[in-house]
Amino acid sequence: MQYRLIHSEKSPRLLLIFAGWGMDAGVFANLCRPGYDIMVVWDYRSFHIDWSCVDGYDEICLLAWSMGVYAASQTVQAIENRITRRVAVNGTPYPVDDRMGIPEVIFEGTLAGLNDVTLGKFYRRMCATRADMALFEAHRPSRSADELKDELQAVSDRLILNTPARMMWDVAVACKDDRIFPFHNQRAAWMSLGVPLQVEDGGHFFDFNHILDAHFIDKTLVEARFENGTATYDRYAAVQIDAVERLVGMIKTLGMTAEIGAARNAVLEIGSGSGFLSRKIAAMVNGATLTMWDLAAPMPGGLPPGRRYDFCNLDAELALRRIRPESYDHIFSASTIQWFNSPERFVRDCHRALRTDGCAFLTTYTRGNMHEISDITGNALPLLTPERWAELAAPLFDIVACEAYERDLDFESPADVLRHMKLTGVNSLSRSSRGTVSARAIIDHYPMRLDGRYHLSYRPIIMILRKR
Repeated sequence: MQYRLIHSEKSPRLLLIFAGWGMDAGVFANLCRPGYDIMVVWDYRSFHIDWSCVDGYDEICLLAWSMGVYAASQTVQAIENRITRRVAVNGTPYPVDDRMGIPEVIFEGTLAGLNDVTLGKFYRRMCATRADMALFEAHRPSRSADELKDELQAVSDRLILNTPARMMWDVAVACKDDRIFPFHNQRAAWMSLGVPLQVEDGGHFFDFNHILDAHFIDKTLVEARFENGTATYDRYAAVQIDAVERLVGMIKTLGMTAEIGAARNAVLEIGSGSGFLSRKIAAMVNGATLTMWDLAAPMPGGLPPGRRYDFCNLDAELALRRIRPESYDHIFSASTIQWFNSPERFVRDCHRALRTDGCAFLTTYTRGNMHEISDITGNALPLLTPERWAELAAPLFDIVACEAYERDLDFESPADVLRHMKLTGVNSLSRSSRGTVSARAIIDHYPMRLDGRYHLSYRPIIMILRKR
C-alpha cells in the first residue's frame, strides 16, 4: 500500500482515508477537516504498510471508501488502540459477494475486460451526477489500466486465502444510487454485522467533505470553546445543571449514595469542567480517590476538604482506553461524551475500566439535540438515539436507570440563543470544509415559534449502568 499526507495542520489528530480500488491520493485533494491532518492510503496490490507513518498522532479517525473498507478491515489492527472512530462509505468487508458486496460476475467481468476504455466506463458509473463527474475528473487518478488490473487480481487472489476481518465499524454510509457496490448488498452486509447504516442520496463517488464534517469531532474547537465558557457555565447551563441534579436525584432514590461512599480505591469523573458534578461526587466519596479528567478546564474549585483528589488535562476518550482493566469503582460523566468521536467505543472502554458491579453514571444528549441550529448550519454532532444507547449498553451492563427527555429553553431573539451557546461553550457553529456559518445567517433564518419566542431544544439522556 502507498500513502501520502495531503493536508497538515501539525495536528495531534489524523484522519486516515482508505481509498477505493484504482484511486490515488490526488482524488481527495479537495478534502479538509479543521483540527485534523489527512492521510490517504491506496494501492492494494500489497497489504504491507509501515505504520511508522502515523507516529506522532495521538488520535486516528478512519474513513474507508469502497474497496478500502475491506483493506482497512484487514490491516489497521496494529494501530487500533489509537483509532477512535471508524466510518465505512459505499463498501463492505465482503468486496466480492453476491449478497453483501460486488456481485461475483461483475467483479470477474471487470477484471477480465479491463483496459483504458472500460476503465473510463467504470469511472463514469461511479458518478451519479455531472457535478460528481466533474469533481472526479478534476482529480482523476494517475494510474494505468495495467496497474489497476494487477491490483484487482491481487484482491481476487487474497480473497481465496483469508476471511473478512470483523473489525468494529461505528457507522456505515451507503448511497442509494451506488452502481459499484449495490445499495441493497451494502444494507444486507451491515445489518448482518449490526452496524448502523446511514443512507445518503448519490452514487459511488461524491464530495466526501460533508462526511468529514458530519462524522468527526473538531476537538481543538471544543477545547477552545469550553475553555472560554468555563467561568460562565454554571450560571447559564440550565439544561446541563438540571441533568446533573436529576442524576443525583436518581442516585439518592435508588439508595446508591452509600454504595458510592463505600468505594475503596478510585472514582473517575470524565469532563469535570466547572466542577458542578465534581463537588457532588466528592460529597459522596469517602476513602476513594476522586480522579478528574478534562480536556480544557482547570481543576475545579470548592471541593470538600478531607478527600483525595487527582486531576489531569487530557483527551479522556483516548486516556480511558489506555488504563488498566478494572481500574475504577465507578465512573461519572456529565454532558461530555457527546463530544467523543465514538460513543460506541466509549461504552466498551467504560466496561473494561470498571470493576465488576461498578457503575457508570452518565448524562449526555441524543439525536435531534439543538436541531434549530443544525437545521440551518447543516452541521450536527453524530449523536445516538436512546434506542441505540440501550443496544450498546445491554450486552455489557445492567441498565439500572435510563431517562431520555426533551427540554426547551426560550429566548427573546436569535442573538440571545447565540449568546447562551457562547456562555456555556456548546456553540454548534463548528468549522467545516465549507467554512463557518455566520452568526448573521443564524439570526436571519432562526425559526420563531407561535408564542413569538425563539426556542432551543435539548434532548438529554441520563443513564446508570452497572457492569456485569
